[in-house]
Amino acid sequence: MNETMNNDIIRHASAMAGKASFIADDFAQALFPRTDVSFNDRMRSNARQYLRATIGQIEQRICRIATDEMGVSHETLAKIGQGSGGQSFRLLENSGLLKTTEIVQHLFVKAQQGELAARLLQKISQQDLEATLTRHLDHADPVVAEAAMGLLVAQSKSTGAAGEISASLADLPAEIAFALAWPVTAALARLSGLPGSQLQQATERMLAAHDESASVARKSDRLARLLEQTAETGDAIPHPMKDGLSLFIARLARRSGLTSDQIIGFTAEPNMVRFVVAIRAADFPTQDALSVFAALDGDDHILTAATYGETDQDRCLALVSSWAAPGAYQNAERILADDSLGDQGK
Repeated sequence: MNETMNNDIIRHASAMAGKASFIADDFAQALFPRTDVSFNDRMRSNARQYLRATIGQIEQRICRIATDEMGVSHETLAKIGQGSGGQSFRLLENSGLLKTTEIVQHLFVKAQQGELAARLLQKISQQDLEATLTRHLDHADPVVAEAAMGLLVAQSKSTGAAGEISASLADLPAEIAFALAWPVTAALARLSGLPGSQLQQATERMLAAHDESASVARKSDRLARLLEQTAETGDAIPHPMKDGLSLFIARLARRSGLTSDQIIGFTAEPNMVRFVVAIRAADFPTQDALSVFAALDGDDHILTAATYGETDQDRCLALVSSWAAPGAYQNAERILADDSLGDQGK
C-alpha cells in the first residue's frame, strides 16, 4: 500500500468516525418508519438532484450579486457566479442544515409531483399533455386566455425530462428560498474566507427580489380561480388529462380548500385514500372520480363505483375541513388530545 493511498484511507476513516454516531438513527428510520408512505429510489434520486441544482442556482445568484452588483472581487465567488466551482452542497449535505422539516417537506412534494407527471405520461403523450392548456387560449374571456398563456410560459421554463423534477428559483416558495439561502450564504463565507456581512447583503438583495408571481403554482392558481368563476360546461369537473397536472391540482385545491402541496402529498399515500376523500368532498361525479383516480394511481389499484358511492360525503367534508386548518393548529390539536388521554390515565 503506497503512502498516497494510506493517507486517503486515513482521511476517509476519520470522516467515517465523525459520522458513526448517526448510523443508528439512519437505520432506525429505515426499520421503523412512522408513516405508510413508501419512497422509491427514483424519488430519492430526484429529490437529491433537485436539491443540489437548487442550491447551485442560489449560490450562483448570490455570487453574481456580490461580484457584479456590489463589486466584490474574489476568484472563488467569480467562478461560482459564472456557473462553475460551486461547493455549497458538499459542505451542507451532512451538516443537518438541509434537514429542516420545511425543506424536506418541500423536497417530498416536488419528488411526488415528479412521480405524478411520470404516471400521466404512461397514459397520455407529452404532446397531448402540453396541448391541454392551448384550448384556453381562445377562451371567450380574454382574462382567462391571458392567464392560460402565462401558465404555458411558466411551465415551458420549468419543465424537466419525464419523471424528473426541474429546479427553478422562480418556482421556490418564499419560505423555502429563505430557508435555503442562509445556509448557502454561510457555506460561501466559509469557502471564500470573506466577512459574512458582504455575502449577507448579497443574499438580502436576492431575497428582496424573489418574486413568486411568475411561478407555475401561482399561474396555475390564477387560471384555476378564473375557470371556476366562468364555469363553462366543458370545464365543470377538473381532470389531469384534460387540464394538465398543475392546473388540475390547483383547481381541486380551490374546490376543497386544501393546498396544492397537501393534495400532491395525498397521492403518495397507500390507495390514495385521502385523495379519494378530497374528490368525494368536492362532489366529483362517480365516473369522473374513477377516471381521475386511474390517471394518477401508480400501483394498479382500482377505485370502484360502489366504494366511491358508499363513501359518506358529509364525513368527507368534515375531514377535509379539518385538514384545511393551519398545520400549527392541527399539530397543537393532536398534542392536546394526547395530553388529555394521558391525564385520564392518571
